[in-house]
Amino acid sequence: MATTAGRGILALGTVAVLLIIGVVLALLVDPFTRMPIEVDGATEWVARVLLVLAVAWVVIGMLAARTRLVGRPGAAAARATWIASTRPWRARESTLGVLPLDRWFMILIPGVLLVATRITQARGDGVGSVVLAVAGWLVFALAVRLLLGTRSPWPVIAAVGGALVLRCIVTLAALSFSGPEGVWPTLWSIGTVRVLYLAIVLGLVGWVFVVAGWSLEPQLGRRRAAGVALAGVGAVFALPTATAAVIGATEALRGWNSQIGVLPWHLARMTGLYDTRFPTEALVVAAVVAALMTIAGIVLALPLRAEERRRRVSSS
Repeated sequence: MATTAGRGILALGTVAVLLIIGVVLALLVDPFTRMPIEVDGATEWVARVLLVLAVAWVVIGMLAARTRLVGRPGAAAARATWIASTRPWRARESTLGVLPLDRWFMILIPGVLLVATRITQARGDGVGSVVLAVAGWLVFALAVRLLLGTRSPWPVIAAVGGALVLRCIVTLAALSFSGPEGVWPTLWSIGTVRVLYLAIVLGLVGWVFVVAGWSLEPQLGRRRAAGVALAGVGAVFALPTATAAVIGATEALRGWNSQIGVLPWHLARMTGLYDTRFPTEALVVAAVVAALMTIAGIVLALPLRAEERRRRVSSS
């Protein structure tokens, strides 16, 4: 009980830190985010349908163990993703005994929701940014799977999948009221709402990787779990920054601006895209830093040699 309470307090503290970081970053970008982007009515309704489905998935996960839903197909998967994404130290426990069909649900529901949300964000702007965003998450999944080796990947799949669903809900909530007659543009004009929303969005980005590392700790230990999470973060950021550096920063940002703006961030003004050419050197530096993060994560994630393991055990 004490251990569970301690982990809960640590999780709340982590969330608080992520929100504080999110608030700081939101305040930094706030001067450039005051022009919300509206979507058409069709996109707004698509977002609403996706939002209802995403919320239903979360609610099923919250209530499955207390209702007759527990025996229905997909209920165990929803419960596993909810527990693993909110209490990642229980990720392994939540996936024990999950049937093969529910395991497929753990992959497909968050994955399809992520793709659908990205397509809704980038509606009318082509699929290039969607493919790149999804490819980033696939690289993260591949890196984690390779570093896990023969160990079960289901705890981290449940944790990351649940966290991605929460991220999609926040994004879809804004899209659902961003139509021609929506209230989101009015709400966005309120500084407190704007900063709070950006802080939550940024905090959830960090939470995805926190739960990834935390869910792996029982299987790999703290050092290797942190390494897997770090390598995954580096891989996710290395792909888009390297791609942008190759095809040209201005061209890449022009293609991504509408998608990112729906958050809504007026990224074009923040980056100077309308005024001057965005420096490719900045993206090259970001790509190099991300690559170094990936390498450092891989080094941390590798198992210790037998001699070093014995040395550490004897010294402790």
